[in-house]
Parts: sequence; structure tokens; C-alpha cells
Amino acid sequence: MNDILTQLADAIVPVLCLLIAAGGAYLVALIHQQTAQIEKEIDNETASKYMEMAAEAVVQAVTYTAQTFVDTLKSSGGFTKEKQQEAYEKAKDKVLEILGDTIVAALGEIYGDFNAWLETKIEQTCRELKVTGTDATTTATTAASVAATIASTAVQQITAESSATTVTE
Repeated sequence: MNDILTQLADAIVPVLCLLIAAGGAYLVALIHQQTAQIEKEIDNETASKYMEMAAEAVVQAVTYTAQTFVDTLKSSGGFTKEKQQEAYEKAKDKVLEILGDTIVAALGEIYGDFNAWLETKIEQTCRELKVTGTDATTTATTAASVAATIASTAVQQITAESSATTVTE
């Protein structure tokens, strides 16, 4: 009887070990797949937030430049082609200041050529402000509101990223 049980155990144990190993490998693969899906969703969410922040930063920077630089030059008749280029550079510098290096680097990966996107977006925003006839005060008020929202979002994003980094370590 003991011989039969021993032979049975000798036959079943390798099969059980094989089943456990296969099940474990399946679970590991499933966990990797779910982790990859979660990372993809987080990346898409982060990319969307960064793209929205960049677009709002351009509006803020163009509005700021218009209010602090362009409006004064236009009222005195000194808004030349050279001053227009200077205004563009001021707006671009302000966007880069608002966004910071980390977001600019991430947007470079998203858009490919961030500078080309930025130039186009600044020109688009200038055109939209001209077409809508929005005055600088209204635009500045809107920009201030948007800036507060972006700052809040950025703080939340940084906090979330810090928490995620701490959890993965």
C-alpha cells in the first residue's frame, strides 16, 4: 500500500510542479500586461495634461506680451517688424518659463519638434486675439484665471508623479 502511494506521489508531484510553474508564469504575464496597460493610460493622461498646459501657457504668454510690450509700442506707433520679432521672442521665452524644462522635454517627445509647434501656436494665438478683438484687460484677466488653474494642475501632477515614483521604488 505504501509502495502504491509512493509511486502515485512520485507520478503526481512532477505534474503538480509543472502546473504550478505554468500557472505562475501565466500570472506573471497577466500582471505584466495589466501593468503595461496602466502605464499606457497614465502616459496618455500625462501627455494630455502637458499638451493642455502648453496651449494655455502660449495664450498666457502672448497675452502678457501684448499687455506689457505690444500695446505700448502700438500706441506710440513704434511697433515695427523688428519689434514684432522681439515680441515673439518675449512670448516664446515666457512660455518656456511657464512650462519649465521637464514639461518642454516631454512635449518635445510628443510633438517631435517642440519649437515648430510653439512658433505655430504663438502665431495662431496672436491671430485669434486679433480676430476676436479681445482687449488686453479681458485677456489678462482670463490668462490670470487660467494661470491659477495650470499652476494647481502642475502641483497636482508633480505630487502624483512623486507619489508614483515613491511607490515603484
